Amino acid sequence: MANEFDRHRKIKERLSPEKAVRYQKILEETASEDDFSGALQFLSEALWESTGKKSIILIDEYDVPLENAYLNGFYEEMSDFIRSHFESALKSNPYLEFGVITGCLRITKESIFTGLNNLKMVSILSNIYDEYFGFTQKETEALLDEYDRADKMETMKEWYNGYRFGNAEVYNPWKILSCVLTY
Repeated sequence: MANEFDRHRKIKERLSPEKAVRYQKILEETASEDDFSGALQFLSEALWESTGKKSIILIDEYDVPLENAYLNGFYEEMSDFIRSHFESALKSNPYLEFGVITGCLRITKESIFTGLNNLKMVSILSNIYDEYFGFTQKETEALLDEYDRADKMETMKEWYNGYRFGNAEVYNPWKILSCVLTY
């Protein structure tokens, strides 16, 4: 959380003195647990005050801290914290445009998501957004053409094609970009 606050450090200057102190405490990792559990909502509010725009919150691999907590014996504490964190950031946040949560564990409306109601589940089997989980054949060809690497298309297809989301077969974007920029 401190890293995300550091990324937006410039907005602290535009906050009221009380909010600037709270911002600094999160940045320095000296804030209370309550401040940390509401940190994403607070950051959304600070960004809104600074820009006039609502935030889009992207939470990748939401389940990793839960898995680590389970393996290390503090799952209950972590699930309580994440439940509170997500509820303030994603449900009761008037400064939120929308949020996206990814993870390997299926999101259920029980456990940590009890406070969230309007969730729309999109799994790897869903057809909605299926082509957005990687580069399509056409996008990969265009990228390789752009970087004068069209001769590498067969290698890309052999090495990095084969992900299937819904009805779309896509290429791994990280691997394609890494190869394009390396060769």
